[in-house]
Amino acid sequence: MNSKKVLSLTAVPALLTISMVFGYVAILEDWNLLLCSFIILFFSFSSIYFLERIIPLNESWRIHKGTILTEVLHFSISIGLFDAIGKTVALWFVLLIQSNFFEVNPTWSWLPFWLIFIIANIVGEFLPYLYHRISHKGNANSVFSLFLWQVHSIHHISEQLNWFKTNWMHPLNMLLNTFLKIAPLLLLGFSESIIFLVGIFHIMVAYLSHSNILVKTGFLDYIIVTPKIHHFHHSKKMDEAKNYGNIIPFWDLVFGTFYNRNGYVEKVGVNKAFYKYPEKTNYIKQVVFPFKGYKYCCNKTISKN
Repeated sequence: MNSKKVLSLTAVPALLTISMVFGYVAILEDWNLLLCSFIILFFSFSSIYFLERIIPLNESWRIHKGTILTEVLHFSISIGLFDAIGKTVALWFVLLIQSNFFEVNPTWSWLPFWLIFIIANIVGEFLPYLYHRISHKGNANSVFSLFLWQVHSIHHISEQLNWFKTNWMHPLNMLLNTFLKIAPLLLLGFSESIIFLVGIFHIMVAYLSHSNILVKTGFLDYIIVTPKIHHFHHSKKMDEAKNYGNIIPFWDLVFGTFYNRNGYVEKVGVNKAFYKYPEKTNYIKQVVFPFKGYKYCCNKTISKN
């Protein structure tokens, strides 16, 4: 077996294992968890960028110079700023609920740490799964439904997938994803350590799932959202464009929206619609795009990814 085949088999489990072991050690040694989160982010970039050069799935998905500015703006504003805003709003919301309505103080400590981590991932994925699934409806006879799709469509307009395309997210999409994941975890009293581990697990899986690497993941496809599974979500073929789980496919398996097959996705992106999607090199137009959606409603047929 040559080195590339070994990498294809071991890349995903190895990167996840390194990340989670590092995170667990950080908790035990009482390291600065915020700094550790940034270390994991850098580790995901450097390791995946290296793998995309060594074992690319699709040569045409390599990063293009023409979109570098867009990549940087999405990373710094959509991901950096609005992820932080989402966490702040989630904390404010939970404090508001606890001070004015009720306070939930479940005791998780009687459970094994690893089981609490699994439960927290399942709980944290539920609302983002629902939001993600609803966002793909794109009902052209509903201003709200069309708005949700056009917000989310920014994540799908690229016809390439790689580490950087993980960051292609409308600011509102990022804010809602973060809020819907963090708020339930805070409200249900999961510890800082568990939320930290859920966070770094999210970072590594999210960037892996969009990466342009050829991997053989087998049974892992049914445990985490692997590159193969999430690439299908970005498929232009409507029967493949399922898999709404961001990090784990648990709720896809529960609600029957999980999709897998032999082989890999062929084409990703959005299909032609009765309106024009924003330019891939214009970040401002991508941000403004959903707010013009009312012009396209109603009584039209939408075609999306």
